[in-house]
Amino acid sequence: MQNILQQAFNRIIGLPLNNTTRTETVQYFHFGHTHYTTPQGLVLDVGEMTLAVNCPWELQMPDSGKIKHSDVYIRKRESGLPTPVWDWKKPGSSMLDQRLMELINDNPNLIVERAEEQDNLGLMLYFSDGSTLSIMPDPTAASDEFWQLFSNTGDNLRVGAGKNGLI
Repeated sequence: MQNILQQAFNRIIGLPLNNTTRTETVQYFHFGHTHYTTPQGLVLDVGEMTLAVNCPWELQMPDSGKIKHSDVYIRKRESGLPTPVWDWKKPGSSMLDQRLMELINDNPNLIVERAEEQDNLGLMLYFSDGSTLSIMPDPTAASDEFWQLFSNTGDNLRVGAGKNGLI
């Protein structure tokens, strides 16, 4: 398993963080560029490698700013009157979505320099601008999977961590 983990880490080194998406509290970080065609023929621009995170995480920026997983529960800033009905589950509606989009748009050279396994099945990514992404699983959480790093290039490279250890 350690060999597959190192192989996945080696694949992400040198790739830029080019997009983020989410489904409720699961955050997806997309690195590099590749295309995926759905069965319906729709061509999607996805990351060559994707990190799906379903546990606490924090992105620490060099200027001491932070973006945290819990920002998903804060309404995004809007000009004028706020939307009368707010649903944090809707992608694009939260402070988290807004701040990550601004980060990606303002810093197109967020390149992964190093990836390391941390205590308690955690993960740390170091970026060329000095930012760090800390994945901090809670071992007492009931989640089957805390994080997963996978390839979208068809080579089936996939590694992750859950309540039963590395997957």
